[in-house]
This record gives sequence, structure tokens and C-alpha cells, in this order.
Amino acid sequence: MTTPTEKFRHHLSDLARRQTVAASPEVVTELAYFDAFAAQAKFVKVNGLTHHYLEFGEPTAPAVLLLHGWDCSSYWFHRLGPQLARAGYRAVAFDFRGHGFSESDPKERYEIPHLASEVIAVADALNIGRFHLVSFSLGAAVALFVSQAAPERVRSQIVMNFGLFGHGSMKERILPRLLDTVFKGLRRVPSTAMIYRYISVSMCQRDLDPLDITMGLTALHHCDPRAAFLAVADLVTADRTRHLIDAAAGMTAPLLSIVGEFDPIIPFTESHRLAAHAPKGEMHILKRTGHLVMFERPDEIERLVVARLNQFSDHLKMTAR
Repeated sequence: MTTPTEKFRHHLSDLARRQTVAASPEVVTELAYFDAFAAQAKFVKVNGLTHHYLEFGEPTAPAVLLLHGWDCSSYWFHRLGPQLARAGYRAVAFDFRGHGFSESDPKERYEIPHLASEVIAVADALNIGRFHLVSFSLGAAVALFVSQAAPERVRSQIVMNFGLFGHGSMKERILPRLLDTVFKGLRRVPSTAMIYRYISVSMCQRDLDPLDITMGLTALHHCDPRAAFLAVADLVTADRTRHLIDAAAGMTAPLLSIVGEFDPIIPFTESHRLAAHAPKGEMHILKRTGHLVMFERPDEIERLVVARLNQFSDHLKMTAR
């Protein structure tokens, strides 16, 4: 059994401390929810780094790998993972290197191809042969590279709030630092209520469950800022932009792109370009929805994802090797 990371041990200590001062039934309930997820934590060492992951469902069920977004973690799938298990799938959500409770890379290798190789290594370590990929935001870029590196292993792809964008020198220079500044600021805000209001206004079109914000903030506070910065800095380079377009065009697996109608982060045209470039690409638009589709429309996301996976899963065969 792989030893938990220092970040995770710190998280457990923080939960224990908060339980001693919990002053309301609402806080007690929230902490119990976090305890339940902490109890499910697993760790695996791949490529020399210890990774935190959550697993839902039977080990012989069709496998779905859940890939989180920029400055996020496996906790973003706290709703979808259990729902997929109830639908008959083995859902595995893990934290990329430097994100969530996974170890940081001392060599700072956070480029998208490194993250993609990490996905394949985790699948190997967990004895998963073929799998579906469900990804959000930055995780979708990683998923495209996984399909390119191991097309025979990817049954289907579902991407949420991601697109193909052209390279721009201004974007390459400014965007990583802008995002880094914004999210470093969020890490310093002491009030969850203030962060809730900021995210609701800037990224969403619908009210969010405060629990989703709290789960997201847990991911944010444990992410290595260098990991997030270097990943997005790599994503917007000219070489990586061209590489993503080639990866989408060369996909052999079916792809469904789920898009928030009013996503302020990923323009609609870029999401449409992704679906158009993939040979078996389709797009589904969620009306009156922003960037955080999993939190804004959790029931609809569950329905869409399960229905799509059922189209490309053979429940009579096991995907575990």
C-alpha cells in the first residue's frame, strides 16, 4: 500500500481541528461529508510520484477515468463519480501531479504530454486496460493527448467546457499570469461566502450548491501554484496549440463536447471547433449555463454522461485486465 502524501496528512489534521470547533449542525454535516471522502482516499506511485485517487464502483465494471481541470482535483467529481458507480461503471478520479493531494514534481514537468503519460501510467497501475475518458477544462487537453498516445485503449471521450483555440502571442504572454494572479488571490480570501459570490458572478449562470464551492476550494488550497501555472503556460504555446488540433483531428474514438451556452472562459466558437475537428465529434449545448457545468447542472450532466457511456460500453465484457 502506497503511503499517503504529506498534503493529505495535513488535510486530515485540518479536518480533525475543524471538528473540535464545529459550531453548527451545517458545519458538522459538511465535515462528515469530507470525512467520508477522506476515508475513500487511495494512493498509487507512478513515474516516481505519489498520486491521490478516488475509486467508485466495482473493479470489473467498464472503466471511466475522470480528468479534472486547471487548479482542480478529483474532488470536482464528488457528485459524478458515485453516480457513475450507481449506473454500473468503475469511475476513477485522480489528481494530476502537483494538484489536489498528489505530490508535486521536483523537476516541474507539468506539460500536457507529461500529464497524459501520467493518465496511462495510472491506468496501468490500476490494471485498467480499455477505458472511457470524461474530462473538464484543462483535463480535456490531457484527454486528447491520451487518445493520441494510446488510441486502442480509449473507448470514448466526453469533454466539458474545452475547445480548440488558435495561438496568439499576447495570449501566451498574458493568460497564464492572469489566471495565476486571480487564483492566488482566491487562495488568500478568508471568506467562503465572498468566494461563492465571486465564482457565481464571474463563471456561472445558475446558483451553485455551497458544498460544491467548498469541495472546489479544498482542491484549490492544496494545488501547487507552480503546477497550475506551468500547465496552462504550456497549453497556450504555439507548438501545443498545433499539437492539440492534430490530436483532435486524429481521434478514432467518439467524442461528445458538452458546452455551457454562456461559458465566459471557453468561447462557443472554440468548443464548436473541437467537435468539428474530431472525426466522430458531436456537441451538446447546455442552455443558460456557464463554465462550471458539473456544478451548475449536476443532474443533467449525470444523464448526459451515463447515456453517452452506455452507447459505447459492452457491459458483458470486463475492462480490467
